[in-house]
Amino acid sequence: MSGTVALSAADELRCVARAKAGDEEAFTLLYQKYERTIYQFIYRMVGNAEDANDLTQECFIRAYKALPQTSDDLNLGAWLRRIAANVCLDTLRRRNRLRWLRLDQRAPWQGSVLRANGADPERALMQTETQDVVTRVLQQLQPRYRAALILREYEGYSSDEIAELLGISRSAAKSLLFRAREEFRRLYHEMEASAT
Repeated sequence: MSGTVALSAADELRCVARAKAGDEEAFTLLYQKYERTIYQFIYRMVGNAEDANDLTQECFIRAYKALPQTSDDLNLGAWLRRIAANVCLDTLRRRNRLRWLRLDQRAPWQGSVLRANGADPERALMQTETQDVVTRVLQQLQPRYRAALILREYEGYSSDEIAELLGISRSAAKSLLFRAREEFRRLYHEMEASAT
């Protein structure tokens, strides 16, 4: 993965305009700015570094091809997230099964729960067990529910932003989040009940 490039808003707009006109160097700068962010998002969706690398490349290939047809007021970061979400959802649907980031497959930038709570090993163990249950529950959710919850709970997006990223209305995004949370709660309680 390449290093992140810092571009001002004005520089980014200029790069987008140049990239839309076919300037590959300008697109490379945009790629370098957003690659890590898009990779991290995709990694959370698919839970596998190799797949995340491949899908990140697929996202940027789609973006490169579609960029000339975009409007001049393009919000590049949101647009790339939308492409990434669609790439992930397409892949997860094709596989017809979901995988989630297991604790032993954590990305290098994510801190260990045990290290973060080193002063209280019992608390750290309880958090690890809870994360494992959450991971297993998320594996069972349908892809759109999973995407909505990841965007909201891990990425911190609002309902409006989720609507934009998934290409749905604001009310549909709120409804999707509600149904995703309800399904998550139901599965979580079932899993807890079966464990006791």
